[in-house]
This record gives sequence, structure tokens and C-alpha cells, in this order.
Amino acid sequence: MEGFVFYNVKNTPFKIYGLYEPCAEGQFKRMPQSVAKFGNDWMPELANNTAGGRVRFNTNSGRIILRVITRHKGQMFHATPMMEAGLDVYLDLNGKSLFVGGTKPEFDLREEGYDDMFWLGEGKDNAVTVNMPLYGELYDLQIGIEEDATLSAHAPYKHERPIVFYGSSITQGGCASRPGKSYQALISRKYDTDYLNFGFSGSARAEDEIIDFIAGFDMAAFVSDYDHNAPDPEYLKKTHYKMYEKIRAKHPDVPYFMVTKPDFAYRDEDFERRCIIMESYLKAYRSGDKNVYFIDGSAFFNGADVWDCTVDCCHPTDDGFVRMANFIGDVLAKVMDL
Repeated sequence: MEGFVFYNVKNTPFKIYGLYEPCAEGQFKRMPQSVAKFGNDWMPELANNTAGGRVRFNTNSGRIILRVITRHKGQMFHATPMMEAGLDVYLDLNGKSLFVGGTKPEFDLREEGYDDMFWLGEGKDNAVTVNMPLYGELYDLQIGIEEDATLSAHAPYKHERPIVFYGSSITQGGCASRPGKSYQALISRKYDTDYLNFGFSGSARAEDEIIDFIAGFDMAAFVSDYDHNAPDPEYLKKTHYKMYEKIRAKHPDVPYFMVTKPDFAYRDEDFERRCIIMESYLKAYRSGDKNVYFIDGSAFFNGADVWDCTVDCCHPTDDGFVRMANFIGDVLAKVMDL
């Protein structure tokens, strides 16, 4: 586009967060296929979803253009195209973040490109964060800035060691209206902290190879939130404490948070699952681990408008994610002194 210069975000001074080897050739990903193959049939595709991926940079350009190449099938009835395949833009100002806008992907994109322009304000040096799609596959991202504008690195996060989240489609971000509304993104902006999103829709089942891979990352804390994807209570019991032991073996000192699923319906199975996770917590605590914490998901959604917290009695709306972020974020902040 005339008057703009385009830069590939895999090059400096851009900094990419939340992805696996983000500057390598090929599409962006959270996990290599050599690891994803040990999950269920959905995992190879989900590993290439960019949930939690972010690009940060500074510019005094009054306008920027996102040039996106992505694939989007538009198959989920309860999700927006912006959540599945869109990106959204924030300005980071004096400890707060201002939402600028989001891209507008079509319902059926087959590795095709599109451009979207955003106005940042003339004559200002803006710190910009671009959140990548929660479910779509992103093949290329270029940022266009005005020809006479400056481009430099964004300041690092106040808390650079990432919080690692592992869990279900809710953890991945379903069904936020757009990427910046997942509960991890909300926590990240509030507390200026990096994070890794290992939420895998219908596919987080604590397989040994998957957990071994995740345990290999440096981390400031680990949040276990895969209750929903354990096929039954017996499976949850078989894997839940075992996963804790695997993470603890590599990270003996980081805070470890055990979360139960938020849509607590007071069915017998829900009570059983909650008790299994509580038993894991008590076993770890009684064994001498004083840096393990239980977070009761049944407390996330309550009050007269509780039914407005989800789109389908399971996946949170934006309001539901705000409540999750406030509850989980408060616990993390107190424990980690964020």
C-alpha cells in the first residue's frame, strides 16, 4: 500500500511471545508436530493454533496495517470469526492497555491474505501489542507503518518469566469475542506479565509426552486447568497428581495452581471431579509442598446473572472470562506478588 513500509514480525525489533520457536520458517505454532502426535486426533491441528501468541513493538506511526495470511474454516457455531482467526490491537499506556480494534477475517479463508488498518494517533510514540488468533492457523504476519515513522522494540514485560496455563477449550480461549479477551490475556495486561497458553480444545488429557514437553519451558508458575478434558473422573484421578509430579520434578519451587472447571452444575460427577482435584492438592500439601494452591472453579460464575457468563452453559462469554481473570488473577497476584 502506498505510503507504508511492511516488516515481517519474525525480524527485529519485533518481539513475539507465547509461541514455540516463533521466528523459525513456516507457520506459527505452540507445539511441534513431533510432540502433538502423542495427543488425540485433534492435537496436531490445535498445536498450530496461535492462542496466546503476541507481537510487541513501538512506533510513532499514526496508522498501522496488519497484513495477515491465515486459514479459517468458520466451523464453530458459538464463536466469532474474530476469535477464531482475527487479531486485535492494544496500546500499552502507563501501566494500562487501550483496545484499538480487531481484524475482520472472512468466514472461509484458505491461506489467503487480507489487510486491516488501525489508527493509533498522530505524533505519539506508541507501545503496541497485537494478539494472535485463538483458534486459527497463522502463516504470515507483516506490520505496515508509515514511511517516515520510527520502529523500535517494546519494553519487556515487568514479569518476563511466563505463567504457564494448561487446560481445555476454555483455557484456549473459547468463546471469547476476540483474542485479547481470553482470561490469560486479561491477567497479562492487568499485571504486565508474560504467559504461555497450552489450552487445547477437547484435547488436554495430560499425556506424558505432552506434559514432558511443557515442563521443559522456563516458568514463573503453572496453572493446571484441564478438568473439562479428562474423559471421566477415573481418568482425571489417574493423571492429575501424576502431572503435578512431572511438573514438580522440573520446577520444584514455582507456585502450582490446581483449578476445577467453572461450569459447576452440582451433578454427582462434578462433585467427584472437584474432590479428586482437592485430593491432589491435599496430597501435595501434606507431602510438604507449601507452594501448591487449590482454586475452586465453582466460585467463578455466580449471582443473579450467572447464566450470562457462558454462551452454551460451558464456554465463557467475555463477561465470564472477566470473572475468571479477576478470580484467578487475584490468587496469582497474592501468591506471586505481581
